Amino acid sequence: MKKPNNLKPLVIAVDDELTNLTLLSFIIKNIELRFMGIQKSTEALELILEQKPNLILLDVGMPEIDGFELCKLIKQEEELKEIPIIFVTGNQRVEDKIKGLEIGGVDYVTKPFNKYELRARILTHLELVEAKAQIKDQAIQLAQDNEVLNRMFSIIGHDLRSPLSAIKMQLDFIIRGYIDIHEPDFMEKVIYNLSSTSDEAFNLLDNLLGWAKSESGVLNIIKEEVDLVTIVKQTVRLQKMAFDNKDIEIELDMPSKACVFADFNTIKTVFVNLVHNAIKFTPIEGKITIKISDVSDTWSVAICDTGVGMTPEQLEKVKDETIHFSERGTENESGTGLGLILCQDFIRKNGSKLIIESTPGEGSTFSYALPKINCQE
Repeated sequence: MKKPNNLKPLVIAVDDELTNLTLLSFIIKNIELRFMGIQKSTEALELILEQKPNLILLDVGMPEIDGFELCKLIKQEEELKEIPIIFVTGNQRVEDKIKGLEIGGVDYVTKPFNKYELRARILTHLELVEAKAQIKDQAIQLAQDNEVLNRMFSIIGHDLRSPLSAIKMQLDFIIRGYIDIHEPDFMEKVIYNLSSTSDEAFNLLDNLLGWAKSESGVLNIIKEEVDLVTIVKQTVRLQKMAFDNKDIEIELDMPSKACVFADFNTIKTVFVNLVHNAIKFTPIEGKITIKISDVSDTWSVAICDTGVGMTPEQLEKVKDETIHFSERGTENESGTGLGLILCQDFIRKNGSKLIIESTPGEGSTFSYALPKINCQE
């Protein structure tokens, strides 16, 4: 049972003497901590498992199960082994103190104890537990941040460098006269190639920045009224050269407006990537259909292509957001697989899920649904 975060830390004391439990209760409640006393050591483990306290006080000399044995039982439980245990006992033998610390205790207080000393020890160990948890969280976050940086450097070093190198090489050839600017196909081949390679680099850079923001937790999702039809038209207009270059037919099946409650920037990024992906894997003279349908209280978006499709094995890799899986397009277009990872993440952040259906040799459909709202005039 998980404790709400606003609760004060809970201290459980196990002692067969009721008088001792009463005294401990008074001391602990005076420092504004919650307290629970357990008199029967045979019932202690079950109650501790149920309550999951922040700290445990154990008497040593108890009938049936003594404090040392109970400590061992507690430390065997995975969900309890990090809870600090302080032995509070009248036994002052040095060898017992050493034994208590060796089996997992963090401190050993002998009776009669000074209440101020006991309070200080309890608060110190609670602070240590909190500090340890913070360090653990920071270590996890640091490891995640380092992974993001390593993946970014990998993409920058290879995938982003490739298109930039290709652009520079062609420009160098033009400057040196290796490419004749007066050739009839100069505009069609060279300039278009430079333009599409530039688009590839910019698209990769946008995806890289968006992915880095999302992974590092600094991406702001601001939901507002978003017209999906406007975004579709903008995306198709921006990709017109790519459609024309492969002579792909584009069919738009959508109403005049389709407003949803979503984040504009992330949804636009999703459209750009899904359309770019459809163009990449659709052969020359293929067809791409973008459909927006009224389904109950949502607008359902589907981007369908008549491309190469995916095998079940490829589909599993595409859905796995922990790997960057990519194949070359029908005209040898390159990619990193980052776009689809970003799409799945951004759609999830907008409260939906990307559905991917594909048949080898027939094409693929990428769809999702967003909550519908009335469009403001």
